[in-house]
Amino acid sequence: MRNSWTVAPGDTLSKIAQKSYGDPAQWPKIVRANPQLSARAKAIDGSPLILVGDVLVVPQEADLSAEDTAAAQNVSSVVMNETAAQDFSLKINGKNFTGWTGWTLVENVSGVDGFSVASTWNEKNAEQKAAFMPFSFAETEARFEGGLIFKGRIMPATPAVGPQAQTITVQGQPLCGALINSDLPPSLFPAEFSGLNLKEIAKTVCGPFGVSVKCESDVGDAFDKVSAEVDEKAWDFLQKLADQRGLFLTNTPDGKLLIYKPKIEDVSASFKQGETPFVSCVPQFDGEKIYSHITGWTKTTAENDSEKYTYENKSLTKRGILRCHGEAIEDATGSSLENSVKALAGKMYANCVKYSLTVSKIKDADGKLYRKNMAVSVLAPGAGIYRETKFLVDSLTLSRDDRSGEKTVFTLVLPESRNGDLPEAFPWEE
Repeated sequence: MRNSWTVAPGDTLSKIAQKSYGDPAQWPKIVRANPQLSARAKAIDGSPLILVGDVLVVPQEADLSAEDTAAAQNVSSVVMNETAAQDFSLKINGKNFTGWTGWTLVENVSGVDGFSVASTWNEKNAEQKAAFMPFSFAETEARFEGGLIFKGRIMPATPAVGPQAQTITVQGQPLCGALINSDLPPSLFPAEFSGLNLKEIAKTVCGPFGVSVKCESDVGDAFDKVSAEVDEKAWDFLQKLADQRGLFLTNTPDGKLLIYKPKIEDVSASFKQGETPFVSCVPQFDGEKIYSHITGWTKTTAENDSEKYTYENKSLTKRGILRCHGEAIEDATGSSLENSVKALAGKMYANCVKYSLTVSKIKDADGKLYRKNMAVSVLAPGAGIYRETKFLVDSLTLSRDDRSGEKTVFTLVLPESRNGDLPEAFPWEE
């Protein structure tokens, strides 16, 4: 069954969704059923504008998927601020908290994602008090326009009272974020692992935290023998092992620990100095972190001499510049040693050449949120990018504020930071 809705003064898609489904975040269902809205200008929450007198198709229970039906029936909404955009929501204790006056989402290729939201605060509202109790670490689903950002936990919220308003700021991180803040539990000590690969070790470490592990790449050879220190953070220990195999750690949308090697994608967005939505671009060069030679050494044993593999950065050696860096790489021989050294070379390029790019949008041309590891092209002569150059998004911060609007700040790295290949040309070379 499909009902029609004639738009009246004051109606918004969020309000119609609230009245139809009990959840304002479900407005994309109405948009999907009304393709005539696709060409409309967008409101601040990303929804197309509707006009008084529009007759809209509103899908009802029979038209919804089983999942959508369950969500409409079982999840009610708590609107923090009735005048705020309702694009970002947090599902906590079976309720959707929306109406945030501003939000920030941080995504990292290496490391965990996170969010921060802010709005007005009513200490007399029992649902708000229960959801944002300090140190409850309540589970949450962070969603944008109904789509899952990630499953995680709320960090201690910060309510504040001032002469004009009461506000609250809420932050959260994925379920696997617990590994960032905690040492390995005592039950795992002595934390020594022999003959296990990275995925097997990660499962053992993550088990006590209730965190699952997902692999999207070959995790490489098993480790002969590795161990964690008593004061070593769980994430740092696993990251150390991932580095030796040229792999990255981050989170999946459902909060799992993801072990993977980021792919080099095709360009999906372009930004040019002087053209909207370009705002600014600032290079971040670090001359202390670029080397002419990177050498990886295996450990010496009674049975074997140390092996080595050296990577040459010809952009420096052809100028007669010698800057050497060496690292001991455990449990690596032959091709695995070479791969580990090339991974170090990739990190060198990521550390010594970065660009901070700010744009006045949060979505690409297809209406999707910008994301980590996407490939973009940039032309910004004022920042020394003299030719249109391909970059990869190493991290980004998306934000929307009811007063200042939308903004994305990208941290961009060279594609060679993913594979350690020598760049054919740098952005400043015309």
